[in-house]
Amino acid sequence: MSNIIETFALTKRFSKATNYRALFRFQRYEDFTVVDAVNLKIRQGELFGLLGANGAGKTTLIKILCTLILPSEGQALIDGQDVVANCTAVRKLIGLVDTQERSFFWRLTAYQNLEFFAALYGLKGQDATARIAELLDLVGLSDYADRRVMGYSSGMRQKLAMARGLLTMPKVIFLDEPTRSLDPVSAHELRGFIQQTLVKQMGRTVILVTHRLEEAEELCDRVAIMKQGKIIACGAVSEIKQHVTARQQYHLRVSHLPPSSIDGLSQIPGLVQIQSNQTHSMLNLDLVLDDESVTLPLLLRFIIAQGGDIQHCQAESLSLEKAFVKLVGVKN
Repeated sequence: MSNIIETFALTKRFSKATNYRALFRFQRYEDFTVVDAVNLKIRQGELFGLLGANGAGKTTLIKILCTLILPSEGQALIDGQDVVANCTAVRKLIGLVDTQERSFFWRLTAYQNLEFFAALYGLKGQDATARIAELLDLVGLSDYADRRVMGYSSGMRQKLAMARGLLTMPKVIFLDEPTRSLDPVSAHELRGFIQQTLVKQMGRTVILVTHRLEEAEELCDRVAIMKQGKIIACGAVSEIKQHVTARQQYHLRVSHLPPSSIDGLSQIPGLVQIQSNQTHSMLNLDLVLDDESVTLPLLLRFIIAQGGDIQHCQAESLSLEKAFVKLVGVKN
């Protein structure tokens, strides 16, 4: 599968004043890097997630790819077109879905809004009419086309933003937190539209910027995690989790195990961490193992030798949220 987006050491720096005196001429300014030598490859037809804490550089990276700002260094290609040298060609290939509340003219109807934006893209006359009708039907707003946007719910405005982003029928669609402020039902419907309609039926490449990690885990083929302007991990969710740690987490419920045995358990080779909690006659153990093939049999034999009955033993899978927290160093 070919790559539709490629970046090579893509970098963006901004200047900031060192103090209030730098507001005047001839004062020193200090550069700070927002996107730092990013190398990224996104495949055609892929649903790709871009994750990171606030200030990680996600929005700046997307703005460079959408030709809204210029990079300081490096190169970015979309379908082989340079985002700087061939920005006009790139704009015909991409669609940006911006779901900010004031990104539409609220006193105009949905149809009038799409008609206005279509004209900006060079779509006019019968071509624009046919395209708008097709998109309104696609996102399920045909019956509400003549209603003013001020009367739309959040979910309806998100759908309208999706229709606007598809006006040029772009190959690549950038979605910036599309389910933000939506209720669970509307968010579920929109996720289904993204995955089933945009990617599977229309074959579009979708770059999803989201803070909802469970959303990325559910939808994305691959994800990239940004921290301080750098890509610190990139791959399938399962690969990201494996990248974080090879250690295994287990939960055990044991009865009839003497409390004094906990000290003995903690001495078993390969047991990295142990947390215990007594509930009536049942002892709950949360364990982190370095190598389960060696350590787990030793643990089980020790518990049985101490007179314990193992009622439950389960491996605990690492969620994308936990992997994300470990990678970016977020503290609770």
